[in-house]
Amino acid sequence: MKRVFVCSAYRGDVSANVKVARAACREVLRQGDAPFAPHLLYPDVLDDDVPSDRALGMEAGRRWLAASQEVLVVGPVTAGMREEIATADALGIPVRYADPPAKPSSETRGGLLAWLRSVVPGAWEDRAALAAIAFVVVGFLLCPGR
Repeated sequence: MKRVFVCSAYRGDVSANVKVARAACREVLRQGDAPFAPHLLYPDVLDDDVPSDRALGMEAGRRWLAASQEVLVVGPVTAGMREEIATADALGIPVRYADPPAKPSSETRGGLLAWLRSVVPGAWEDRAALAAIAFVVVGFLLCPGR
């Protein structure tokens, strides 16, 4: 099990950014790895609006980053994220980039996506590729010879 540091935005739309970080952690777990997202922990015990608290939280996060085996960058890169990416680069830790989920709340909804998640294990990219292939196959079965 690989230790993966989740690097995503916190400031701004905090509620939406927390949902993105949680969704990223779920995907890392589903891939069989161990995620750590400091911005899901430290704002509960430190005040991100107090510069000294923010600096302390960022430094503590970088200490955990140093123990990780990969950094997963999710979404547009902010100033704080640039610091974490620079730390990973300086330490020789691989950095992987991923787009944030379009709608983090889709985890709780039913429909095709929920069914696909229950039937096909793996990352969302794998599921999307399998779904596209399935739609093409069904299209050929329904409209042969066109």
